[in-house]
Amino acid sequence: MGQSRHTDRVSSHLTRHGLIVTMATWVVLSIIAIAMARQNMSAPGLYYDEAVFGGLAKDFVIGQKRLHMPGCETVTIFNRRLPVFVQPYLGALKCWMLIPAFTVFGASLAVLRLTSVSWAMLAVLFFMLGIRRWLGTWPAIAGGILLTLDPAWFFIGVLDWGAAVPALFCRCLAFYFGSVWWRNRNVASLLLAGLFLGLGVFNKIDLLVFIAATGIAALCFYAQDLWQIVRSRGGVTTAACFAFLLPIVITLPRMGKVLMVAEQTPSLAGELKEKLHTLLALYDGSYFYRLINLGGLFNKMYDQPAAVYVPLWLVLAIAVVAVAGFVRNKHRLRAMGFLLTSLILTTAGVLLLPGAVRIHHAILPFPLPQLIIVTAFALLWNTTGKRFARRAVRIVAIVSFVLMAATQVYAIAKTEKLIADTGGRGRWSNALDAFCRENKDRSDLVIASLDWGFNEQVAFLADRPQLVEPFWAFSRYNGQLPALPQRSGYIYLTHSPEYSLFGYDVSYLNELQTSGEAVDIQPHSDRQGQVVFYTIRFRE
Repeated sequence: MGQSRHTDRVSSHLTRHGLIVTMATWVVLSIIAIAMARQNMSAPGLYYDEAVFGGLAKDFVIGQKRLHMPGCETVTIFNRRLPVFVQPYLGALKCWMLIPAFTVFGASLAVLRLTSVSWAMLAVLFFMLGIRRWLGTWPAIAGGILLTLDPAWFFIGVLDWGAAVPALFCRCLAFYFGSVWWRNRNVASLLLAGLFLGLGVFNKIDLLVFIAATGIAALCFYAQDLWQIVRSRGGVTTAACFAFLLPIVITLPRMGKVLMVAEQTPSLAGELKEKLHTLLALYDGSYFYRLINLGGLFNKMYDQPAAVYVPLWLVLAIAVVAVAGFVRNKHRLRAMGFLLTSLILTTAGVLLLPGAVRIHHAILPFPLPQLIIVTAFALLWNTTGKRFARRAVRIVAIVSFVLMAATQVYAIAKTEKLIADTGGRGRWSNALDAFCRENKDRSDLVIASLDWGFNEQVAFLADRPQLVEPFWAFSRYNGQLPALPQRSGYIYLTHSPEYSLFGYDVSYLNELQTSGEAVDIQPHSDRQGQVVFYTIRFRE
């Protein structure tokens, strides 16, 4: 009896010690992430996707109503407009995550990005805690390092393009609560896992691809276990399904609009090349370097080699092959098979999903690659066999881990150097931020955006000017664009030609540059002197 109590005390002490070490590591990683992102509080410039979530959250906090892109939906609460949907397929979860920070610290670019980093690091925390539940403390630390330093994760965490941070947060929480439930069959954990998966679908409907992929993988490798759980705990399973469906219910009336959006996307064959390029750039760590270097010109991002490379693909492949060659335990091989199948099916789903061409789509399988790698490391580290082979496997694991972490840090540093030199190029330039600061309190101005990529940034950064976005209606004119109102209080925004999306703004710019009319056309450049956009203003 005494020996049993002593063993329990030792086990409890080790558990507490492991938790403390994991939490301490996460704090250090969070400090490192914030330190690496310190210049990103002002550069690159505020991007449209960031701004639309930030603008809707800011409107609610300060009680104003600004012009936003078509498709946004709000409800009135306490005489303030609470965002519910940003687009029919895109819930306003990110807005809700920003509202507390904006309420306490004010709405600014720095607060917006620091809040995004904080939520991303909370996702890392739950990822680490989930690994610790499954594999132990040191694999959890390794997983946290690999995920935090991954260039795609890092820059998505800072710039949060396409509401990727809330999706990653929901996946990591679902992983943690799922791990807790799998270990001890805790009912509350299963309900929370279902709830966060449902919340992730509300955030962005493409999470259904990840859920379907992991569900199919679970049926392939754990069908008998799952069937036994359903039979013995049918009520709990039903409650978990209800928790999953609860956040999704309000999206159902919008499914018709979602299908309409899907029908308007290019064919799979037309998208596949870019999707494959995006996937490769995600895994080699070069996506954001390419993106900033070309100013968001997606059609030119892959024309030349990038200056960075992370061997995530290589390390992932080595890990899988090593497990297949050295691990003989069937239960461990089954777990690895489940993870690998989930990754393959999710990736295939993204490739088949209409319109899923950018990194915020391609990153949908994360953090599965990192989880597979640390699982392989943990299994190989403890494998039995000849001493020489075991030592060789451990050396390869350590070298692979150090090599990948080092190349990740280099990729982030190289991309940050590019951002520091340019302030961001093209659609990511902070030249527009400077324009907004200059005109922030000009209530006598009307700022008219003649193309996509201006209005949301201006709405977030400039409080007083009135905003109009006439280009949404230009397609109705069948190429015969209407004349611009020649009012001195109007400032028209146009992209430099290479960055124009619809081209209407360039037509106006070219016409006015040669018309001889009394008009001031001012170029705005990045830190290296490259013109990013123009302002047009008619003289009195």
